[in-house]
Amino acid sequence: MLAVIAAILVAPIATMAQEIGAAQKVVRDVWGGGLAWRMKPEQKLRFREHINVGKESGLDVRLADGTGLSVGENAEIRLDEFVYNPATNVVDGTIKFTKGAMRFVGSKAQKNVTIEVPAGTVGIRGTAFNLLVDRTRFEIEVVSGAVEIAIAGARQTLAAGESATADGGAIRVAPPSPAFRRAMAQITSALGPPAAASSIGLVEVRNSAGRLTGYLLTHPDGRTDALDPQRRLLGWFDPRSKATFAADGRRLADGDRTPGLARGER
Repeated sequence: MLAVIAAILVAPIATMAQEIGAAQKVVRDVWGGGLAWRMKPEQKLRFREHINVGKESGLDVRLADGTGLSVGENAEIRLDEFVYNPATNVVDGTIKFTKGAMRFVGSKAQKNVTIEVPAGTVGIRGTAFNLLVDRTRFEIEVVSGAVEIAIAGARQTLAAGESATADGGAIRVAPPSPAFRRAMAQITSALGPPAAASSIGLVEVRNSAGRLTGYLLTHPDGRTDALDPQRRLLGWFDPRSKATFAADGRRLADGDRTPGLARGER
């Protein structure tokens, strides 16, 4: 009887102690344990780890299956019930993302993973996507693969190149907002471009004197972001409307004017 009781007590402790990943890059103020301690690079992450990211800060995480999470400023995330079985190459679990912005780049492992946000859920199908969350709404942009999003009674599957906003119990397929663009640019500024940026296209822009004036980041859907030397968003070209927009969402011109933005032209 004592052996049985001991086994019951030890099982949850072993699960709680399980390492599910590690911090790869930590920029400025990142806290683990629900603000209990400062996170450091190579910090091991445990089951149900509660992470807070401060202002102008960022965190790159590599999970046990190889999935990458890049989390931007003012974010709160909990790696809840995340379990990877290398024998079957299957991941099961839930990630609770309360607020902030995140880039998700999935591994090749089969996933039964849901991201819970205050307004709904995101079901993952071995994919890459960008996500911006607050208490009442969320925006998502699918880079590759597909996701299923749900809010109240509404449910929608999005494929690569599609984006949507979910709030008020409804889902609207629409281009990302300026706030979304700025949030993703902040992640790029803090942590660098996505892991696949070399194949997507990150190009330095220099003036006639050879001074670096900015960057152009081209995405799989054909969108191009103009970034300043600190990789902050200046504007973007939307291939669907064939127009260039400023970081605040103002339409600047027809056609792609992002090279000029990256050179400092206004």
